[in-house]
Amino acid sequence: MHQVRIGVIGVGSLGQHHARVYAALPDAALVAVVDSEPSRARDIALKHGCSWFPHISDLCDRVDAVSIAVPTPLHHHIAKACLEAGLHVLVEK
Repeated sequence: MHQVRIGVIGVGSLGQHHARVYAALPDAALVAVVDSEPSRARDIALKHGCSWFPHISDLCDRVDAVSIAVPTPLHHHIAKACLEAGLHVLVEK
């Protein structure tokens, strides 16, 4: 079985835990994180040995699935873009 390539969008108070858990799963590969604060994304990426990107468009062609852990008003816009890119989506609520 191949590893599912995962990205986490939003690595604040909840998203950082998504990244931590995905990084530890044997059947998942945490590929990258995205956050509106580049320094936050960089810190989480370094901690878990993955890449970071400033925008979701940089992520979509590198992963199979994403966790979206951004503020609620952004859920629809980001989830729609990821679904249209053919990704599996988990929206943190």
